[in-house]
Amino acid sequence: MTTPLLPSSLPLIPLPPPQVLYPHMGITIPLSTTQLAQVLNAVQSNLGGKGGNGERGMVGVVPVAEGDRRVGRWGCAARIKNVHKSPNDDDTYHLAVQGLARIRLPRSLPPVLSILPSTPVPTSPYSLPLPSVTPPTTDILPLAFKLLPEELHNHMNTSPPSLLCDILVTILEVDRDTRIELLGIPDIELRSQRVKSILIDLITSRGLTPTSSPSNNEKTLIVKPKQPQPLSVIGGKPKPPLGSNSFPEDLRPLFELFQRRLNELSLNARETIQRELTRLSKIPPQSADYSVSRTYIEWLLALPFKRVSENYEIDLKSARKRLDGDHEGLEGVKKRVIEYLAVYRLKKQLFDESQGKKALLNSGQGDQNYEKIDQEDEKNLLELVPSSTSAKQYVKAPQDTPLVGGDDEPPTDVYRDKGPILLLVGPPGVGKTSIAKSLATSLGRKFHRISLGGVRDEAEIRGHRRTYVSALPGLLVQAMRKVGVSNPLILLDELDKVGHGGFHGDPSAALLEALDPAQNWNFHDHYLGDVPIDLSQVLFIATANSLDTISWPLLDRSEVIECSGYIIPEKLAIAQKFLLPKQIRECGMNDTIVKMDEGVLEKVVTDYTRESGVRELERQIGKLCRNKAVQYSIARESEMSDHEKTNGYDSRISVEDVERILGVSHYGREKPESGVRPGVVNGLSYNGSGNGSLLIIETLLVPGGSGRLVTTGRLGEVFKESIELCLTWVKSRSLSLGITDSPDQDPLKGFDIHYHIPEGAIQKDGPSAGIATVLAFISLLTGKAVSSDIAITGEMSLRGSCLRIGGVKEKVIGAHRVGVKKIILPRTNRPDVEADIPDLVKKEIHFVYVDKIEQAIEEVWGKDIWVGPGAGERDMRVKVDARL
Repeated sequence: MTTPLLPSSLPLIPLPPPQVLYPHMGITIPLSTTQLAQVLNAVQSNLGGKGGNGERGMVGVVPVAEGDRRVGRWGCAARIKNVHKSPNDDDTYHLAVQGLARIRLPRSLPPVLSILPSTPVPTSPYSLPLPSVTPPTTDILPLAFKLLPEELHNHMNTSPPSLLCDILVTILEVDRDTRIELLGIPDIELRSQRVKSILIDLITSRGLTPTSSPSNNEKTLIVKPKQPQPLSVIGGKPKPPLGSNSFPEDLRPLFELFQRRLNELSLNARETIQRELTRLSKIPPQSADYSVSRTYIEWLLALPFKRVSENYEIDLKSARKRLDGDHEGLEGVKKRVIEYLAVYRLKKQLFDESQGKKALLNSGQGDQNYEKIDQEDEKNLLELVPSSTSAKQYVKAPQDTPLVGGDDEPPTDVYRDKGPILLLVGPPGVGKTSIAKSLATSLGRKFHRISLGGVRDEAEIRGHRRTYVSALPGLLVQAMRKVGVSNPLILLDELDKVGHGGFHGDPSAALLEALDPAQNWNFHDHYLGDVPIDLSQVLFIATANSLDTISWPLLDRSEVIECSGYIIPEKLAIAQKFLLPKQIRECGMNDTIVKMDEGVLEKVVTDYTRESGVRELERQIGKLCRNKAVQYSIARESEMSDHEKTNGYDSRISVEDVERILGVSHYGREKPESGVRPGVVNGLSYNGSGNGSLLIIETLLVPGGSGRLVTTGRLGEVFKESIELCLTWVKSRSLSLGITDSPDQDPLKGFDIHYHIPEGAIQKDGPSAGIATVLAFISLLTGKAVSSDIAITGEMSLRGSCLRIGGVKEKVIGAHRVGVKKIILPRTNRPDVEADIPDLVKKEIHFVYVDKIEQAIEEVWGKDIWVGPGAGERDMRVKVDARL
């Protein structure tokens, strides 16, 4: 019996109780006129007019329960034989079909399978089970003869083993659940064993003895099972049993590797590799499909499906010590990393304890013979026991540990951390990548870094389909192959640089499945096809410079950890511990050849760098070391001695040598002005790279004007609106501030105000300069200057309330870097200062928190700033509110 050529997809017809269709058997399915028309249209359009006669008229018959709910994932491919009208009902037709082969349906198929007038007949792809290599050895004929009449014995004796089991359960009217169970067992040997147990139960229930010897008539009809024979005979000589010797010489290394890794492969991987090896052995090496199929098998054999790193005991004290030794500062990040390690260790210990208890409870129970499927329909569908083609076609199949969970649930045999994805956000050079490496070392896991910068094609994440030339798996699968274990730590670097949408898909959307703990246990790569890979044991750490370009669903799956910039003492410690020794080694010298005087590193940090990280600092230190390397090399050439001390070479680098080697500093202009004048105030800004700096606000009165406000410095719309709001507030308080003598007088009569922010090439926007702008206008109109040691930040409302702003840590660190002694900011930002600002900065800067703009004014000039009748904060506020 052979199976005809089947199309790649089949229209699915639900088969209601009590019928079950098996291959090479026929049934009739009752359909209404509308349903019959839909089925015939689906069959006609399935191939689109293509295919030979053998492919036409093909359908898939799937058993369903009450309510048209699909029972399991197994069905039977069938050919339509004829259609005839029911003699009892004019609206009913009988569709006669003949079974061809067992088919396994995909897990994505809906649980309800109906033929409705408003919807087309569902069409689905499928997979065919591999045929058994050797005939079955289980003999069920003696038991069958006890239950069947003698006129059927000759027919049973001539039936092939693959058909005998299906015929017996149909004739003996075994219950439908058992028949559906046998439909899901494609292996002939396993099916024969299951049918044998069913026959024994039937014989016992009828009062017969299964072990009794057959009668004389039965003995003449029983055929002794033959020894296993090969599947094909060429020239009358049988082939040897299928094994490594049956493969071509170039495929034997692949088969031997498959045998060695059999216990480490997943069930889907085993079945796929078996199928591909069998197919590859029949393809000529000159064919283009040969290299494609061979490369695919090599990729599957290289992936670590069940191979994990050895258990590593986490020591929190050692982890903290390692973090402190490798990183200076970043206290908030270190604290969160230690918290993660503690929670991970606790959950892992509890999981191991629960697994140990389960092992003790199950030690006396028998092994499970079958595994559950279709767990998503467990409450509504009948529980079946399908068979899976095992690896015993080539070698003895390993005894797999039964897994708890279905197609939509991860197995519970290993610990899977379902914690959030840690997303380290901060400017370049602050140690985000090194933090991830330290975490991998503390966990005892292998580390791999994936750079996502510039990734604009979805196929780079999910892989290319094998139909394309030079197809490869995605970056995640490639990473798993490189590390060789299924539980590494993978760093997704530059997550904010991933492309969004476009002609080649959305890579950020493809990352959603990989980063979701509820889905990544069954991650599908386009190249691997129907072989999913488990990413649930992978610890993902992501880094980014900004959150603005990260999609919201991706951000929702992450826990954001801010990595702010370093302050000057932290930079000095990093330079002394790490950067200077590293640059000395890279220049081919040691610490006895290059020595820096006290104050050299501090001058480099303060005068030649203005960054949150330390990369520019490392480059400047490298310049100093290379200058000494040149001097030392020239001195060695003149002396020509490797062991004696080189004369004429000075290993010291003094503070005076810094400017000679590095040139004139470019950052002196950011320091506060030594001479103060009215109309100039120090604000604070936060730029996109994670740095904070001074924002010099300059205002000027222009005579001969009409009260017009002119703004320059490439300011954004929000910034301009904030300036207009601040000027309105100052005008309304001009009488109390002594700017005007009467309420009706215009404070800007005959003058224009020019408002400017230096560094006009840089875009500036945001409302956080509101308080500083008010003080600048008051200073300009009253002629009272603001000290250059004071910096102000905070948004202001039209009523004079000081509102919360962001980027406090970066702004405060930037102010500390340039020598600011006092900072005025909204009271609502006090928690940010207490939680994020280093203690050293708190000691050197005096923080003043204000709720109202009047408090900020009094902090700068004192209460004497208020003049005229009704002076004072409370009376003035009541009077002005009445005017407004």
